[in-house]
Amino acid sequence: MRNIVALEWESRYYAVAIRVAAAVALFLLLAVFVGMPGELEVKPYKLRRDVQMVMEALPPELEKIAEPPKVKPPQMPVPAESESDIEATTIETTTFSEIIKRPVETDIPVVPFWRVEVKPQPITIPTPAYPELARQAGIEGQTVVKALVEIDGSVIDVEILKSSGNQTLDAAARKAAYRAKFTPAKQRDQPVRVWVSIPYRFTLQ
Repeated sequence: MRNIVALEWESRYYAVAIRVAAAVALFLLLAVFVGMPGELEVKPYKLRRDVQMVMEALPPELEKIAEPPKVKPPQMPVPAESESDIEATTIETTTFSEIIKRPVETDIPVVPFWRVEVKPQPITIPTPAYPELARQAGIEGQTVVKALVEIDGSVIDVEILKSSGNQTLDAAARKAAYRAKFTPAKQRDQPVRVWVSIPYRFTLQ
C-alpha cells in the first residue's frame, strides 16, 4: 500500500511541477517583451573621414584615340515557316570536276607491259599527301593505280587498279601518280606508250 501511495504522490508532484514551470516561463517571456523598448534605431554607417574625388583631364593623345568599331551580334537561326522557304535558302551542292590529262590521239601505239622490249624504269615516284580527314579518322589502306607512261616518261593517264576502300586515299594516290616520272619505253627501238602499276600504301605512324 505504501508503494502505491508513493507512486500516486510522485505523479501528482510531477504534474504540479510541470505546470508551475510552464507558468514561470510564460511570465518571464512577458516580462522581457514588456521591458524591451518599442523601436530599435539602426544608425547608418558613417565614414570616419570624408572621401574627396579628384577629376583629371585626359591628355590630348588619348582623346584622339578612336573608339573600336561596333560588331553586330550574330543572328540567331529562325525556323522556316514552310518548305518553300527552305528550298529558297538552301545552298546548292557544288560539284568539282577532276582535271584529267588524257593522252593525245596519235599513231603512237600502247604496248602491254609484258611485251615491251625496253621497259620503263621509275625515276621519281612522289609520295602522296595523306588526306587530313583520313588521318584524323585513323583510316589506313593501300591503293594500286595503273598509269599510262608517255614516250617522254611522263604520266598522262591514271586509273584505279585496286581501291583502298576510301575515296580520299584513292584520290591522293591518283594525284601523286600524275607527278611520277619514268624512263621511256621502247619497242623495236621505237618509243611506245605502256601501262605500269604503282602501289601506294597509306599508314599512320
